Amino acid sequence: MAYETILYETTGAVARLTLNRPQVMNALDRTMFTEIGLALDGAERDDAVRAVVVTGAGRAFCAGVDLRWAQAELRDARAQEEFIRFANSMLLDKIEGLAKPVILAVNGVALAGGFEMVLAADFALAAEDALIGDQHMRYGLIGAGGAPYRLPLVVGLRKAKELILTGRPVTGREAERLGLVNRAVPLGELPAAVDALCAELVDKSPVTMRLSKRLLNRAAMVDLEARLEMAIMAAAVNGASEDYREGLRAFAEKRKPVYTGR
Repeated sequence: MAYETILYETTGAVARLTLNRPQVMNALDRTMFTEIGLALDGAERDDAVRAVVVTGAGRAFCAGVDLRWAQAELRDARAQEEFIRFANSMLLDKIEGLAKPVILAVNGVALAGGFEMVLAADFALAAEDALIGDQHMRYGLIGAGGAPYRLPLVVGLRKAKELILTGRPVTGREAERLGLVNRAVPLGELPAAVDALCAELVDKSPVTMRLSKRLLNRAAMVDLEARLEMAIMAAAVNGASEDYREGLRAFAEKRKPVYTGR
């Protein structure tokens, strides 16, 4: 299948999915969400595939949702809520729910939605100087892709508040120290590190892998669906605010937003 916004190939037992909008730091729009979902479905159905690697083209992994696209297309709270549900179902839910291990090769910037992908994946290996973080707050947005619930499980509540409420990104090295990524290596060593991890995974029983992943996710994410529903509702309320519109305007105009609390 030919894709517009991603590259997809299989090598041996490993499927490799590359986010391919380098001109916008691999920012996500509806087409990219759709194509990622289709590619992950294909990897799920392919019995020859035992592991899936996701990385980014160019200098970024993923800068999150394309805010210029969002400003043009998501004009009201209803449209925003529908899109959040669609985006979660095509990307984060699929990454987390895939029966096969998903490894992220974080080659550069991983912000907002890119950061949420890091949290949803089974493994994340990062370049030491990659910038990783949740920046929704900087633009008057709510991260409804699960970061408020997944992040405290990884770094603890206090550190999660710091990372989400300040929007401060961390380097790959600091992300490794916090447990956000499994390992940070120099950028040039990232492909070999990913290949080594894949080699450890692909010779395991697919049945045991699928069941173990499901058990681990369920143990960690009790009531996740209810929590995500709360996040979606919060994002819809926030999306009706003037502060939300101001955040998007400020991004488009490349200036600091001025929030009024309305």
